[in-house]
Amino acid sequence: MSFEPKTRSNNNNRLLIIGGYGQVGQIVAAQLAPLFPSSVVVAGRNLEKANTAASEIGYGAEAQAIDLFATYSKDALLDIALVIVCLDQTDTRFVEQCLMHGIHYVDISANYDFLSQIDRLDDLALTNNATVILSVGVAPGLTNMLARRVSEQMESIDQIDIVLEFGLGDHHGQAAVEWMFDNLDVAYTVQENGQPISVRSFSESIDIGLPGQDIERPAYRFNFSDQHVIRHTLNVPTVSTWVRFDDPISTWLIAKLSQAGFGGLLKQGWGRAVAIWLLMNTHIGTNICGVAVQAKGKAKDGANTLTLGIIGQREALMTAVITAEIARQTLFAPPPPGVHHSEQVIYLDPVIASLRRELPDLVVAL
Repeated sequence: MSFEPKTRSNNNNRLLIIGGYGQVGQIVAAQLAPLFPSSVVVAGRNLEKANTAASEIGYGAEAQAIDLFATYSKDALLDIALVIVCLDQTDTRFVEQCLMHGIHYVDISANYDFLSQIDRLDDLALTNNATVILSVGVAPGLTNMLARRVSEQMESIDQIDIVLEFGLGDHHGQAAVEWMFDNLDVAYTVQENGQPISVRSFSESIDIGLPGQDIERPAYRFNFSDQHVIRHTLNVPTVSTWVRFDDPISTWLIAKLSQAGFGGLLKQGWGRAVAIWLLMNTHIGTNICGVAVQAKGKAKDGANTLTLGIIGQREALMTAVITAEIARQTLFAPPPPGVHHSEQVIYLDPVIASLRRELPDLVVAL
């Protein structure tokens, strides 16, 4: 898979979207194609699917077969200005190839271990004048940027809690469902009063409402990467992320099953296959995708607690719209070279404007 690095020329203007025919990737491509006609490349292992997606997207979008886990042509990165990866990777070999070629890189991965590996490539990105943007999407991504916004409205900050509410009536992609199951019953570390403590998914709950909601319902601990990232980037002594579903009974049932140790049944075998099929094909409730970020400390208006939030619909759509806007900002107003998380270099207001264009009923409380 290795080939010689080269200096990026002014003629490099194409956008390569890996996983570009997936649930999120195709929307990202469709968002960017009108802005960059004849420059978007839809890529993945299946060339037929990539061709179909490119034809549906139009605006001169092209297709390309690329398998990140196998040997690919040295021309795969020819004339590429920016790469967007919309699938999970197990190592950073492809990221390194992009950076060696001076290519900007955006990744929607929610896996903190993998993001930490990319963080360590900062020197490589700086050497080759390339910009990497991580924590892209709803969670991480929108959650990180809202945490940055709320921190800017605080004189001092002791704690940030992030609450996510997802609709079981939404259409969730298989990768997202598998990631959720993989993290149902796991131990992980969070920051509390500046010290690391070990917790488990769904082991504790808090009650925080979303914007406009009259009732505060329990949300449970979950291992989203945003809580690990912003404790460093925003220097917050206590950070936790919590999740719930729009159906309270389903949330309670999943919590009890996880606490009883049944989460392990969803990590392999027929139990996992059945559960994935059910969640992808049985739709109850709504397609809500809501975020609330609550900061405790001392706000500039004198309050002890400040909560910001956004409520939209269709997590995949919101993730894709946010990703496309981050790509647009990276190309039109490039952040400094190096590895960054979205809350460090991305402007939140244009992200919200992009979401409003696709979701007129978007609820924003800033």
